[in-house]
Amino acid sequence: MYEDAAEKSMTAMTRIYSYNRRVLVSRHMSELKFVEHGEGLARNLTSLRARSTRLSLQLKELHSNVQKQMQDLYRTEVDVDMQLRACRGSCRLALPFSADHPGYQALQADMDHMQKTLEQRQKAASPPEHVPHVKLQPISVGPAPPAEYKTIPTVQRELLTQFEDIVQHRLVLEELDPAEQ
Repeated sequence: MYEDAAEKSMTAMTRIYSYNRRVLVSRHMSELKFVEHGEGLARNLTSLRARSTRLSLQLKELHSNVQKQMQDLYRTEVDVDMQLRACRGSCRLALPFSADHPGYQALQADMDHMQKTLEQRQKAASPPEHVPHVKLQPISVGPAPPAEYKTIPTVQRELLTQFEDIVQHRLVLEELDPAEQ
């Protein structure tokens, strides 16, 4: 009678163990995927930061080029205006022309406004220097099962290891040095 009760108890324990094992393995796999996705996101963020810095430098260079071209165009337009005014009396046909001073002032004001806006956005949107990484850190869950546990026939037959083969972890955020990235 006691053997039957012990066998029923061990059968119920085996079912519970199998169910819990599936849940623990599923959770463990989810943690591994979470860490993997976290590492991918950290790599993407680092890559985006580098690209953003590169594009920001390129934008500054293009802004400088546009500024220089606008100044050259204005200078050329003023020179043409001066030559046409000087030529007016001696030239046969001179078309009326004058430099668009208010237009260039408005363009310059727009360029200055755009530059200030870009600088403000860069200051406001500066991300943290280092991206923290999600890591799994093993934890100790308690003492190992006693040696007598492994001698039970049902434990040997059903491989009831008390989850010894599943490593328990906790998720932690680690700051990596820039040299490690």
